[in-house]
Amino acid sequence: MKKIATLLLAGMALITMASCGSTTSSTPESLSLDDSGNVVFDHVSITYGNPITGADGTAMRQLVSRFNELYEGQINVTETFMTETEYYESLLLTIPMKRAFDIALVHSYKIAGFANKGLLTPLQGIIDTADINIQREDYIESVYDSMYFEDMLYGIPLDIHTIVLYYNQDLLDQYSLDVPTNRGELIAAAQAMPNNSTSGWGLPLATTWPSEYTFTTALYQNGGLEIDEEGAPAYNTAAGVTALQMVSDLIHTYHVSPTNVSVDSDLMLFNQGKAMFHINGDWMLNSVVESGVNFGVTTLSKMFTTNYETDYASDIAARSHCFVLPDGRNDSIKQQAALVFAKYITENASLWAEQGGHVPASNIARATQEYLDLPHHEHYGDVNHFRLNATSPYYYEAFSPVFSRVTTALTTPGYDAMSLLDEAVAEGIQLVAEAKQS
Repeated sequence: MKKIATLLLAGMALITMASCGSTTSSTPESLSLDDSGNVVFDHVSITYGNPITGADGTAMRQLVSRFNELYEGQINVTETFMTETEYYESLLLTIPMKRAFDIALVHSYKIAGFANKGLLTPLQGIIDTADINIQREDYIESVYDSMYFEDMLYGIPLDIHTIVLYYNQDLLDQYSLDVPTNRGELIAAAQAMPNNSTSGWGLPLATTWPSEYTFTTALYQNGGLEIDEEGAPAYNTAAGVTALQMVSDLIHTYHVSPTNVSVDSDLMLFNQGKAMFHINGDWMLNSVVESGVNFGVTTLSKMFTTNYETDYASDIAARSHCFVLPDGRNDSIKQQAALVFAKYITENASLWAEQGGHVPASNIARATQEYLDLPHHEHYGDVNHFRLNATSPYYYEAFSPVFSRVTTALTTPGYDAMSLLDEAVAEGIQLVAEAKQS
């Protein structure tokens, strides 16, 4: 009951914010253009929602403030943020009521599902109407392409975020080791540590989050797929079995991690100088910086496969935050203003990178001196190997059941890999069927 009440309150808050000071017209207004054909904005207010908190939340607040200062008298953005779970549930509640935000930030894997349910507004016509200069060549093309569903553009990418390998430079020096460049070197370096609770570990590995990133990375690097072209689960294969092994062997075979490590306990060990390596998202960069550990960052390419020569051996699972226009907010002036806002934030995302740790999707943002001066981002790896999931409205339904089985493998020596993957596929098929009926 408490959760339902919270959702209803969140939904009502969204409804109130989306309604205050504005009305939604079902018929697009006439656009006011200057002599150059650009849209003229006069005190246009738009609402913006996102699930961004923490360090990257601080960056987002600053970016919104800078935009409002630059566009004072023209466009004003009112931002609301909440926890990720509440945010997505609230969007599902308010978009059908046509009371959601004017613009929203969502994860890329949500786009196909939202668009398939008619919850998003296609963007290309709006971009073309006022000649807003948003184009594919100004973004990482694979990320931009992931914004499409059934040949229609639904999102503008802000970033691409992935997992990386953090390393303790002092411990590498102590054992006369170089930064590893592949799995063999990683395991050899991690095994140089005492690997006990008294003297430290090579690579503590949490058994839950971010294991979905590590498993998916291992799946990609061994030639596997998470879902097929129809959106059905596709990981109960030899590649899936190998992927489970590549991750779980770090605990059960090489013993470079304690057993049953809880979420963030691995990060704590690294930040305390008690671990040589740590796998986590780029979003944890500033947490590591603040720890005072003498650290560096390197790519996870080739860390979960022994076949280094394939094209996919360097692939790393990634996701993107992207701007979308919820369905039902049909005021054309506000839609244009919202995309001007999205363009500004994506092209000024060096601050997002600095404080949030992410990689801007905008080529323009990544070419700025502010971004180029960041000390760690260039070591994340080749952005062309940051791989987003295949487009499917049922991606999460098909893939999420495997995550609990990954945890089982990480906590259970002697697990039956194919049995776990078969169970996950069966559950995924059932969830996809239910999603198609809803």
